[in-house]
Amino acid sequence: MIAKRADEWDKLFHRKNGWTGADGIYSIPISGNETINGSSSEKTLFVFSDTFISRVTNNDRRLDWTIVNNTHALLDGNMPLEEKTQFFWNQDSENQPLTLFVPETPQSQPGDWYWLMDGIMLENTARVFALRMKSGVTGIFNFKIAGVALISFQLDGNGEIQAPLQEDAPIFYENPEDHQEMVFGQALMPMLPESGTAGADGYIYVYGPLNSAGTKALIASRIKPADLQNYSAWRYWDGTDWVSDIRKSAPITDGISQEFSMSPLENGTFLLTFQNADDICIRIGKSPIGPFGPMKRIYKAPEPSQDPDVYAYNAKAHPHLSRPAELLISYNVNTLCFADHVIHSEIYRPRFIWLPLKEIV
Repeated sequence: MIAKRADEWDKLFHRKNGWTGADGIYSIPISGNETINGSSSEKTLFVFSDTFISRVTNNDRRLDWTIVNNTHALLDGNMPLEEKTQFFWNQDSENQPLTLFVPETPQSQPGDWYWLMDGIMLENTARVFALRMKSGVTGIFNFKIAGVALISFQLDGNGEIQAPLQEDAPIFYENPEDHQEMVFGQALMPMLPESGTAGADGYIYVYGPLNSAGTKALIASRIKPADLQNYSAWRYWDGTDWVSDIRKSAPITDGISQEFSMSPLENGTFLLTFQNADDICIRIGKSPIGPFGPMKRIYKAPEPSQDPDVYAYNAKAHPHLSRPAELLISYNVNTLCFADHVIHSEIYRPRFIWLPLKEIV
């Protein structure tokens, strides 16, 4: 393994009251600057999916717990300091926890819920893509993707969400005949002047997995910022050219996880970060659409070896929270035994590692 633990970031999300664990962590720089710049004035919007709101005892047991489908946090600065971090969720009239966003689009059905994906700040407005999920599907996890939505909102001076707007986003395609499923929005890579990336071409690259026969391959789309919500202007990589038909999206490289990240590096290459079983892996690409080199394992998550029900998943990088010589990467830990979430609260939360960039460039 060439990566090492980022204990200081682990500690930030190992909490004893209120927000006490979640998965699906994405980080969105408020300034729009995605580079590894170490700016102490940066503010970061974190978005999470299923979240425990609870108290945690000294022996790590959850009390008075509730699960909500999505939450967010705001970090002031680029250091993992508890006093600089606020966590947010909604509450009902009796101060009981509620999820931030409940599906309200024309295609939404009663009982659907959102798991939040990647996003971007454009003109002081956050645009976050969300998986619209539904239950009642057979299988080990008993849920299924029903569609994708785009949620747009502003943050007030306290970090609270203001004026959220939801819309169905036609960037999900399912072919039941060959059991293929395409989802876009799991990773965004802005190549914009304001994002600070070298070789900015004015596009936002939006990635996702092509799920087929139990495997996941990388697929790509791109759009100009002004057309982000004009879905007829989206273009999808078909292996040769950018086309308007989502169904022609072609796999770029394989072996990725449902959640992952794509990050531009200072040397002009592109880093794909993903999970493969217990291993956190990377591939280096020559362009936003490859070709990508061989898979390289950089870290083996130790948590699954401690309990057969525990698994690690959804590794991704956070460039703007990184240091000039080291890239910050997160992964999630979960368990197939729900009771363990209550008995052992430390299981269900993000973990972090540092990847020395000199080892890969």
